[in-house]
Amino acid sequence: MRTQNSKRIKSKEDFILFMKSFNKDLIDNLDSWENRDLENFLSAIENFLIESTEKSLVVVDFTPSWDLFATLLYAGKNYE
Repeated sequence: MRTQNSKRIKSKEDFILFMKSFNKDLIDNLDSWENRDLENFLSAIENFLIESTEKSLVVVDFTPSWDLFATLLYAGKNYE
């Protein structure tokens, strides 16, 4: 899974830019978000983590990183 701009988040500064964009997307495009409340958003992240395996169609590096944090937040937006 990639973040919305398909750019790897490599630094704290990249993550800050991602968060600004992500928050703007929430404000401007709430109707496009599958998980619009905190409970569903967090459940989506949990489900993404549970269901992501080495055999998944989408390969995710689960080594803690700024990119992983962004990927998890992005999964919270639309993962079911």
